[in-house]
Amino acid sequence: KHKALLQRTKAPSPPERLKDIHRIYVMSCALLTPVALGALARTAASSSRNRPVRGAHHNLNNNNVQRSVVRLSLRPSGSRSSSRGSLNVRAASWWENLPLPPTMKRGAKEIEYFQGNPLEQVLPWMSSPKATTPGRPDPKDAERSLVLFDFGAGSPDSDSDRFGKVWGELNDVIMGGQSEGGASIISIPDADGGKCAKLSGVVMAQNGGFVSMRTRNFSKPVDLAPYDGVKLRVRGDGFRYKFILRDDENFFALAYHSAFNTVEGEWMDVEIPFEDFTPVLRGEVVKNGESEWRDIRRGSIYSLQIMLSKFELGMSQLNPSFAAGPFSLEVSNIKAVKMERAIVSARQDAGGSSSSA
Repeated sequence: KHKALLQRTKAPSPPERLKDIHRIYVMSCALLTPVALGALARTAASSSRNRPVRGAHHNLNNNNVQRSVVRLSLRPSGSRSSSRGSLNVRAASWWENLPLPPTMKRGAKEIEYFQGNPLEQVLPWMSSPKATTPGRPDPKDAERSLVLFDFGAGSPDSDSDRFGKVWGELNDVIMGGQSEGGASIISIPDADGGKCAKLSGVVMAQNGGFVSMRTRNFSKPVDLAPYDGVKLRVRGDGFRYKFILRDDENFFALAYHSAFNTVEGEWMDVEIPFEDFTPVLRGEVVKNGESEWRDIRRGSIYSLQIMLSKFELGMSQLNPSFAAGPFSLEVSNIKAVKMERAIVSARQDAGGSSSSA
């Protein structure tokens, strides 16, 4: 199968290269899994040999007894660990003890966060990691607004542990890039909300040129059919970002992109009607009339993503504000909203460029 991918007589297009990279990644993961298990087993055996032998009469519930255990696990580790009584357990991912370059380990970690370990990716009866489906009435305007995420102080979405189970970074390292982006909850002045989510790091132009924060697929799709679009409150750095919706569980399925501008250091509300989203498949815009084109299914949204990319929508158009180097975007909240029909109609007539105020 590797030879079939590498011996193409015709140079593949950019979308096909992305697809091939993913195929090779999954196959390589499956092949390397036994190697990873062997390395972990040797680590456990070495740890056991170096540990003093304890008598069988020792009680593990005794608070004075501490025993380190390495668990051979194929489940995504993230920062997962547990402590039961005096038994400390740490889960190790398949790639952690392999002699891989740091960027490859970062890429493996990011893919694993969203899609699970190699077995979860290739075995149809195993499920990838899921996030709790968001959505609660907006206390300020319950009839016209649905809060998807509120990262302000006092909101459950601002809890760092909870955030880490829903949102993760997804950067160009998954396809050989060098960008480093991270997503986290940070503290800000109370006047600005007390807390917010932050996507920041360093973006590079080579081999991908993108950084992002993305949700895991929701356990059940969120129904946004009663609403006209989404509204984000953000504070950026002057770069042009993208907001992305997906109405399919498939990691590489059709996605819907809409770009929005930011003003350096200023909080702003960005409203994006659903009509402004453009379908994109594996890095290429899908045009109306093509076989894979369709409107977004508002009643079946599986994931959200915020991205800074050197590409505007598809790979054929560059982001006019993109520059390699440090970046920072703070997000206060994300909502689904009902808009004035006159505003939506005007936006459609104007060609669908994201409004912000």
